[in-house]
Amino acid sequence: MAEQTQRLSQAMETSAESALDALFVVVTQAYLEYPALRPIFDEREAIGPIPTLDIDMTYRANTLAEMLLDVMDRAIVFSDRGLSGASTSLDAWITDSFRHSTFLRAWYTEHAGWYGSRFDALLVKAAAELEVSRVEGITAAG
Repeated sequence: MAEQTQRLSQAMETSAESALDALFVVVTQAYLEYPALRPIFDEREAIGPIPTLDIDMTYRANTLAEMLLDVMDRAIVFSDRGLSGASTSLDAWITDSFRHSTFLRAWYTEHAGWYGSRFDALLVKAAAELEVSRVEGITAAG
């Protein structure tokens, strides 16, 4: 019986990891098909100002924001259920994503009720790190 439980647990973890991988593929495909989305979700990648969003790009960006947050949320849920350690390794990526995307922060704020409260702590951490970066930038310039 213990062996069956272990096999089932391993199968569930593999399934969870496959689901995350599939979501990452969708996000990557969106960036490949619409490269202008990339700097919206990582402002460090912008060459010049962040692109202005027309209605079609707004819909794409909204969809991608939802997909990214779904990937992040799913990783956290799987980790909390003991199915995968992915969330621990993804915390830095999630914080970095919030830190470098005004659009993602705003989208999350508008839809926070859809996601677990763990995002709130990561968002606070990202905001604090962003503020430290700004202060360091001002100090270096002055």
